[in-house]
Amino acid sequence: MREPPREVALLLNKNAFAVRPDDGDRIATLCTEAGLTVVDIVVPQSAEAMANAAARLAGEVEGLLVVGGDGALNSALAGCLGTETALGMLPRGTVNVWAREIGLPSQPERAIRALTAGTTRRVDVGRIEWPEADERSHFVLMAGLGFDGEVTRLVNRRLKRFVGFGAYVVASLAAYMRHEPYAARIEVDGAVHELELTQLVVANARRYGGNLPLAASADLADGLLDLWTLGPASKWQHAARFARIVASGSDPGDRLLPVRARSLRVSAVHEVAVQLDGDPAPPHPGPIVLSVLPGALRAWLPRR
Repeated sequence: MREPPREVALLLNKNAFAVRPDDGDRIATLCTEAGLTVVDIVVPQSAEAMANAAARLAGEVEGLLVVGGDGALNSALAGCLGTETALGMLPRGTVNVWAREIGLPSQPERAIRALTAGTTRRVDVGRIEWPEADERSHFVLMAGLGFDGEVTRLVNRRLKRFVGFGAYVVASLAAYMRHEPYAARIEVDGAVHELELTQLVVANARRYGGNLPLAASADLADGLLDLWTLGPASKWQHAARFARIVASGSDPGDRLLPVRARSLRVSAVHEVAVQLDGDPAPPHPGPIVLSVLPGALRAWLPRR
């Protein structure tokens, strides 16, 4: 672990649920009052622009603070991999799972104070690849293959901007009516499993969908990915299952695969919807390969 950065750049997602028009200047002032030197404020216009800005700034500044939600953090992720620049977040998104995972307060003033008194630590990052399409991406929280991938594809972005989590509720109902399980051949660290799935969550962190510790034993720095599976069932059984998960705050899953893995390859009979850190991944043909990159990211964290 290291002391927290003192020189930072802000990457502000203007489309995040809780971001206000004056947040750039306001948060820069809060950072300065907390003893941080703000060297740049960038307001990218797209996820691609966020990634490019992070890549440009990584290595030039001690820390990057993403002002937004988990999707914006994911966009900045690739640019910081393998660098000494610490990536942090000021939670202004819809769900802010990363902030909940690391114990970061939701209010900007308290979050900045917590980070200023915090630390940096090397954490693992998940990598996802579609070899036939020669495409890859990354995640720091989780990848979801199946039902939740369909949910994120169906979320109305404009509705999400104005009503927040309610947009996911509407999309979940739509996905619930149309989703069907998928048959897949899954290789987990070389061992082959043939099965049908409704949902596969490949988790680097414990929390999912808000504050649910779905992968309760996951560790950000153990060099492993935790696997949570949900098999086929009738729609009313799945509805009851999801209600129990929300009510109890946990669920061990169906344990159709080993609990942990370093890598896995998913070959499904048809294209499977994928979400990465709560946002939809573009559809690509062919098998999906997931693996862990141990210690690939220097994360900016509050002290616990």
